[in-house]
Amino acid sequence: MSGHPYDFNYNYYYYTDFNQTEKKDIILNTSSWLSLVRIVLVILLRVGFVLIHIGSVPVNNVNLILLQNIIDFCWVTIVYALVGSVIAYTGDIRGLLGAGYWIGDEIVDKDEIIIGWSAVVIAAAILTCGIVGRTHTVGYLVVGFLLAGLVQPFLIHWIWTPQGWIRTNVLQEREVHFHDWSGSVIVHLAGGLSGLIGCMILGRRILRLDAIDAASIAVGSAGTVFAGQLFVFIGLQSLGISNVQVQKFKVNSKREYNVFINNLLAGCSCSLLVVAFHFLLPREEFNHWTVMRCVQATVAGLVIISAGTDIYSPQVAISVATTGSVIFYLVSRQVFRSALEDYCNITAIHLACAFWGSLLVPFFCADEQADIKAILLNISWQLICLIAIIAFVAIVMLLAFGILQYIGLLRNRSEYLNHLRANIAEGRTGRKSFLERLFRIDRDAIYLQPGTSLND
Repeated sequence: MSGHPYDFNYNYYYYTDFNQTEKKDIILNTSSWLSLVRIVLVILLRVGFVLIHIGSVPVNNVNLILLQNIIDFCWVTIVYALVGSVIAYTGDIRGLLGAGYWIGDEIVDKDEIIIGWSAVVIAAAILTCGIVGRTHTVGYLVVGFLLAGLVQPFLIHWIWTPQGWIRTNVLQEREVHFHDWSGSVIVHLAGGLSGLIGCMILGRRILRLDAIDAASIAVGSAGTVFAGQLFVFIGLQSLGISNVQVQKFKVNSKREYNVFINNLLAGCSCSLLVVAFHFLLPREEFNHWTVMRCVQATVAGLVIISAGTDIYSPQVAISVATTGSVIFYLVSRQVFRSALEDYCNITAIHLACAFWGSLLVPFFCADEQADIKAILLNISWQLICLIAIIAFVAIVMLLAFGILQYIGLLRNRSEYLNHLRANIAEGRTGRKSFLERLFRIDRDAIYLQPGTSLND
């Protein structure tokens, strides 16, 4: 097959028979198409999250959800393009940040920029699950700026660029690596942790999620959420598409196909196991929330293997998803019985599963010739970096949400009134500590439907 860009006998792409002009044209054309596919997939994902918000978040004004989603999408895109991309890519300064080239400079790899854009837009969508319909517009803009303009761009540079200090470093005179192929940490953990912090600081309008009965759930909500989760599953495939400009066609095609096969198998495995848990374990009532968990598990399975989906065999992907299904199920049930208003279950789907998957990946990505010490050092480095990243994201977001609450720009008007009603009702029943309100199971907890008054 001399003269053809593909040589499938060796599962590698070759371009040595082409002159420089032909090589450049092929790379540019392929990159452009892949970037277009990536953009379309991310837009589908955002549509999916809008459907999830509409079907899950108890906000009387659906137009508010639609408006805040389009503001968030456009705002993080502009912020990332003008600020975040300068930090994430365009060169390197000591492994910490980019060299300062703006998006309009010819030296900037626009396809690489789109890869970072997909990461920040997806993480912003995850974050909105915890605060949508509840946050003041100014609060939305501030938190979106920090996530897309600072927090994630630094993580992208540290982890996804070859010079990043987290990606490769030296520990006890040995080279160690941090592995995150599809944004387990950069996207899911960062977005999930930010959303959890926002949800916790916003407080609650009800005292426990499981206080909502089936009668208060609108007809069609289940179908809306189901469709939304499938759109999210499809959209997350964008994070598995590699950058042709960087790879220069020297990519093992068989391995690249495994990325999407692994995603499919992991999602299906996790969902089937969660269905089995609901039917086999005692005291598990079959209702709206259990069905939603089974649907959410398809996305959770993909999140669990996202850190190492490029190196996993299909068998390993199924095994990792199997262990992750237990984590997802247990965390989901705990959140459901807590006072945390995580209607979209981002804590279990994105935060818990991303953390678990990132912990497991160093056990499978070690070189076959590596000794025990090298393997242990890589495991230690993965854990050290995970702790550092969690601390970094948590400090920034706690400060942001805390300051917004202090200056009165955290909650919108309807959210402020609902929160005030909940505090008054709680005062009548005896005030509890924050941890007691969040985690203590109380079967007689007061339930306040958003938009109702205490006299109803």
